[in-house]
Amino acid sequence: MPSGTGAQIGLVKASSLGHNINSVDLWQNFVSESIEHTLEELPEGSITGRRDEPPSHKGIDTGAGDIVMEPNPNAIGVWLNAAVGAGVSSLVTDADSTGANSTVHAGQPQFFHEFVPRQDAFQPETFLEPYGVMVYKDVASAFMFNGAVATGLEFNIQAGQLVGATATIMSRNVTRIQRIAAINSLVSSGGRPFVWDMASVEISTDVTCANLAANANFEQITLSLTTPQEGVVLLDGTKKFAEFQPNDFRKLAISGTISFASQAEYDAFTAYEARRMRITLVNVNSALTLGNIASLDVTGELLLGYFAMRFQIPQMKFLSWSTPVGGPNRLITSFTAKAEYDDTEDRMFSIELNNVTSGYEN
Repeated sequence: MPSGTGAQIGLVKASSLGHNINSVDLWQNFVSESIEHTLEELPEGSITGRRDEPPSHKGIDTGAGDIVMEPNPNAIGVWLNAAVGAGVSSLVTDADSTGANSTVHAGQPQFFHEFVPRQDAFQPETFLEPYGVMVYKDVASAFMFNGAVATGLEFNIQAGQLVGATATIMSRNVTRIQRIAAINSLVSSGGRPFVWDMASVEISTDVTCANLAANANFEQITLSLTTPQEGVVLLDGTKKFAEFQPNDFRKLAISGTISFASQAEYDAFTAYEARRMRITLVNVNSALTLGNIASLDVTGELLLGYFAMRFQIPQMKFLSWSTPVGGPNRLITSFTAKAEYDDTEDRMFSIELNNVTSGYEN
């Protein structure tokens, strides 16, 4: 009997939106998926003298849905590249530069990546970079969602839980291909997910890094990136979308809860002024130390020696603040916020990643 334990998801970069691929080379661990192949129905509307519903015809043929995952530092970079923009990668330590505690990753190099939201379209037919996404459901052939773009990427950091993420895709063409056997690298220690106690949230009193201060009162925070796209239908003799084009502004929505210990966030809310926010996830497991570095650095710009991911938001603005008294229980603040474009840094946000993967440009 087929089951989810036999399922697989793999990705591969596409050279164009219309590039149909029958193989993958980037494997992803995931919790669940809900990507569906949909066919639009075009019913006839002519009155024929009968009460019965008239015939219908096949309309747009496409695919879309979500992939839920527990992000690990080696695999998540593919989704950052797809949803944010091409990452710039740099080598921190060479291969064979083994750290004192690098028992698991001995001989592997350490790479630092920075993902900044793209401003220019990948190609005239698509703003976002397209991928082929393979979903194998433990039966016969695998489903291949070609010309897939990541229109959304959400991260959820909840106290007491593993960090979660959800990627939202829309696909131009759905086919089936021969199932490709997965590699087992994702079950290695480098594929470990982030845990809530690896996270820190810092907020500044202004937009500078100098005044960033850790705030340990956050209980949950969600970062939701959306780049809305519409499928464009042309008279090109196919039932596929010919283009994926933006139809709204890119947005980074922030929401969460805070243990009500002070009114600092309320003051920021009423001031309606931008504050710098930095969220860092660092796996400080000594067995996963990377590279032969002079000293481990949890706070430095390159997060030296650790698997890590960091969100840099130069201008965060609180949009709502609510701390209702619901009874004798403790008080919890719910908030919403957003990231705004920073002219000085020329970006709305950036995401930094430290791992053993060489790069995501190709």
